[in-house]
Parts: sequence; C-alpha cells; structure tokens
Amino acid sequence: MPQPTHPYAPIIASAMRRPELWRVGITLLAGLVISVVVTPLFYLVVGRLAPSLMPFQFGANGPMVGTTPGGLFTILAGFALLLVGAIKLAERLHARHLRDLTGPAPVLRAQFFVTLKWIAGFTFLTLLLPWDGPAEPVANLPGGMWLFWVPFAVLGLMVQVTAEEVFFRGYLQSQIAGATNSYALGLAASAVLFGLLHLSGTNEGIAALFPVLWAIGFGVLAGDLTMRSGTLGPAIALHFMNNFTAMLFAPQQDMMSGFGLFMQTDSPEVLYSDPKALVFQSLLLVVTWLVARLAIRR
Repeated sequence: MPQPTHPYAPIIASAMRRPELWRVGITLLAGLVISVVVTPLFYLVVGRLAPSLMPFQFGANGPMVGTTPGGLFTILAGFALLLVGAIKLAERLHARHLRDLTGPAPVLRAQFFVTLKWIAGFTFLTLLLPWDGPAEPVANLPGGMWLFWVPFAVLGLMVQVTAEEVFFRGYLQSQIAGATNSYALGLAASAVLFGLLHLSGTNEGIAALFPVLWAIGFGVLAGDLTMRSGTLGPAIALHFMNNFTAMLFAPQQDMMSGFGLFMQTDSPEVLYSDPKALVFQSLLLVVTWLVARLAIRR
C-alpha cells in the first residue's frame, strides 16, 4: 500500500472511511443497473423524441451502433448517468466526495493537460506510419462535416472517459485496495471488471478475446498512472486520446463509427487475424503509457 507521503495516499485514506466490501458490491450492482437498464432507457427516450439522435439502427448486416454523429453523441453523453451515479453512490455508501475519487482539481487539470500534450504528440507520429492492415479504410464523413462534429465528439468523449475513470480507477480500484489493504488486488480487480465490459456478444474467437485482454491491460496501465500521480488526470488523458483516435479516424463499420473520417470495412475477425497487428496494438499501448509516465515526471 502507498506510504502516507505518497501521492495516492489521500485517495486510499478516503477509501478506508467505510471500507466494507458489501458496500462495493452494492455499488457494482447499482452500476450494472445503470448500464443495462437506465442508460438504454435514456437512449430509447432520446431516440423517440429526436430520431436523428437514435443510437441504434438495423442495417443489411444486422444491428448498427452509433453509426450516425447524433447517435454516437447520444451514446457518449449517456455515460453521464454512470458518472453521476458513481459520485452519489460513493458519497452515500462510503462518505467519499468527488475529489476523494479524482484527486485535487488543480493538480488533476495540470497533469491532464501535460499528459494529453505528450500523448497527442506521440499519437500524431504514429498516425504517420504506413497502414499495413488487410484493407485500406474507406471514406466515411466528408471533411467539412467531420470538422463540424469534432467539438461534439470531444465533449462526448470527455463525458465517457471521465465516467469510466471515475468509476473504475477513482472509485473501484481505490475502494478495493482500501478494503483489502492490497493495492495490487484493487488494481487487478478493477482492470478485470473493466475488461469484461468489452465482451462482445457477436464476435467469436480472437476477435472476441483480444479486446477484453487489451482492455484489462489498459486498466492496469491506467491504474498505475493513477497511483503514481495521485489524480485521475493522466488516466483520463490516456483514455481520451485512445478513444479519440479510435472513433474519429478509422472506426469499425457499423460500430461506433458516427464520428469517423474513415472507417474499417473488414469484419473484426479479419482485422484481428494478423498477429502482427495484435502485437503492434499491444506495444503501442505500452509505449503510450511510458510516454504518459514521462509526462507526469517532468
């Protein structure tokens, strides 16, 4: 566990006010209800009131999720329900307030922007690398329309990644660590639960397994940044840049592609069939994490 002078110590101390694991269980159950009941109802209501914001459609290849800009914005904005729920549940069940989950606001902002700057620079360099996928991405949104939607994408993504980081790294990781007196257990448990959220009911084989394993790895690295920095700033920056590039440049066709300038038309099974691509994505995540660590050390 972090020592009293460690940057992460205040967050762990707040988790130990009411450390009982049954309280964590209630929060997990409530988070599940928010995710699988309340949020879909929110999407349905929004879609009924404003059809252009409907997140789901049915196409020739089956269900389509977030394939229009308005629909994808609705999906991302819906994560505000999880964000508010996590904050209120932590306050009610554990006497933890927002800054007990995120770290002090001035430090968080400073660490977020410096980490974002470093990761953005590194990401820009990676985008210059030659594409070696099974097929070239195809055009999706016209350039002018894409630029119009970028601010909405940034707003929606900030809601989404902040909600997930507050729930998984801010609350769950620290709360389990405080309850068990084991930082490693808190880190591992929150990462595994985060990874399980990326299970797919439609993909099979490596196309279903790799995203889960990758997300678990991401959870471990984001949790490490949170522990080292004492705030969620670096983890939010890492999460934001990852999702920004994935959704705005070449997302998967029919799956969260509404903001994409281009899109991938190959199926996930084809995209994940090349071991070199899997190794490259894994190494890219690790190197990006190392860049983030350098950023918060300066």
